[in-house]
Formats: sequence, structure tokens, C-alpha cells
Amino acid sequence: MKTSAVPATRTIVFLLGAVLLCTRTFAAEDKYPACKAAMEKVDYGEGFTVPPATRALIDSYRAGWIALCDPNSRKKPSLAELFVKAKEIEAGFTKAFDAFDESILNESKVDLRRFAIVNDLVSKRYPAFVPAFQGLYGDEEYFSPLASVFRESSPLGNAEDRLFFDSRIPMEKEFPPFIRKTWDYGGCTQFGEFDWTAAMKNIARVEKQVKSAAYLHETSLYKEKLFQELTSPSNGICTCNAKASVMKDFLNVQNYLKTESRFAEYFPNIQRSIDSINSGKIGVKSEMEGHCSGG
Repeated sequence: MKTSAVPATRTIVFLLGAVLLCTRTFAAEDKYPACKAAMEKVDYGEGFTVPPATRALIDSYRAGWIALCDPNSRKKPSLAELFVKAKEIEAGFTKAFDAFDESILNESKVDLRRFAIVNDLVSKRYPAFVPAFQGLYGDEEYFSPLASVFRESSPLGNAEDRLFFDSRIPMEKEFPPFIRKTWDYGGCTQFGEFDWTAAMKNIARVEKQVKSAAYLHETSLYKEKLFQELTSPSNGICTCNAKASVMKDFLNVQNYLKTESRFAEYFPNIQRSIDSINSGKIGVKSEMEGHCSGG
């Protein structure tokens, strides 16, 4: 008796499809740390109370990442939507930290091991299954989204996600790209090295083409910091490079602002900075000649 080859063929096609699906899913998991974290088992451990509402947010957030990482998912969230949810999780943890601290204050005898347990949870265990997060409990208390992981995951996002991250807009808590760190909280300004006009063009591009409120908020914060660096050097300027690079960059910025009406409001202050540098009212020092960046 002959057997039909059709069912066997269908079985082989099905198996090949299943293998291909698994391969593609695992490829995303291997390439993107956030995808890997989204697939990990949830384990809150003991010693710290994460409120039910925050746990529900984390479940929804993880599900969003799983959909984003799945090449066959028909409904993918944007990275902007996931970032908004991440900020809600961060706010939930802030309240949880406050509750934990208050409970410690009400104890007659504090077990110092509890602090180490909480730090281990938020710095190691929770980031293992909450994608794109980092945490600390000690001198600082936070459980916050990690912008660098969102940025490296941008190929998974939509066109708006990619445009924003390709524009190199730093996100909240990231160090400004125009500063070279010389200590924990500051550094010298990268005149002659940082491309100020390219940064302004990127800001303008995002403001013109992006609709996400989260991205526009981050862009607004960056714009404020960037122009503040150029227009409010009340304590003088500490450049990382040669002093001559400072005026060269200011003149380049001035010429660009003449062509971009979007930033017209900053032109008078840029001119004021130029005049103050030329008159010596604003002093210019170089980190190359001696430490001038504080710390």
C-alpha cells in the first residue's frame, strides 16, 4: 500500500517553520540584552516589597518587550511607549524605597544585612528580568530605565524610534555629550571636538518630525542644557582643548543660528557670550594647561 507524500511534506514544512521561528527569536534574544531579560523568569525574592500595581506594570512592560523582540508579532509597541511605561515603573520603585526607608526608621534595632539584601535585589536580580533597567540601594536609591539599552535596541523599533536615537539625543540621567568627564559630576567642555551645529540640526530634525511626547521631552531637556552651556558660563569656560577652539565654535554656532529661525531666541545670548569672551568678562581656561573642571 502506498502512503501519500503530502502529509509528510506538510509536517516537514511545519517543522522547518518552527525551527526558523525559534532561530529568529533566539537571535533577537542573543543580540539584544533587553530581549533576553524579557524572556527570563520573574523572581522578586524576599526582603523588599514591590507593590502589586508596580508588579502589574512590570508584567505589561515585559510583554511589550517580548512583542517587540518577536519578528512575527503583528502588534509591536514603540520604544517610546516602553520608555513611558519604564518611567512609571521607576516612579513605583521610588515609592517602594520610601516605604522601606520608613519601615527601617520605625525599627528599634536595624539589621544592616537588610540593606545589602535590597541592594542585591535591585542591582542584580530585578534587572535580570526587567528589561533595560539598572538599580542601586545605598548612597543612592533608584531603579531606573537604562537609556543605553533603549538606544542599542533602536533597530527593533519603528521609524520614529530610529530617527530619535539616530539623532544622538541623550536621555534623562545620561551625561551631556559635550562634556568630557573628569570627575563624577562634571568635566571640561569639548570645544573644538563636539559638533555643536550638528547637535542643533539633530534637535531641529526631531522637533520637526517626531510626535512622541516622551522623545520631545527628552529633546527639550537636551536643548536647554546645550544652550545653557553656551549662554550661561558664569564661572568662566573650561575647555578640554586649545583656548582658540572656543571662539571658533561660538562663531560657527552664531552663523548657523542666522539660518535656523527655530533657534532665533538664543541668538542674542550667543552674541552676548561672544562679546563677553572677547572683552575678558568671561575667562577661558584649558584643561590641557591645568585642571580647571572642578571636582
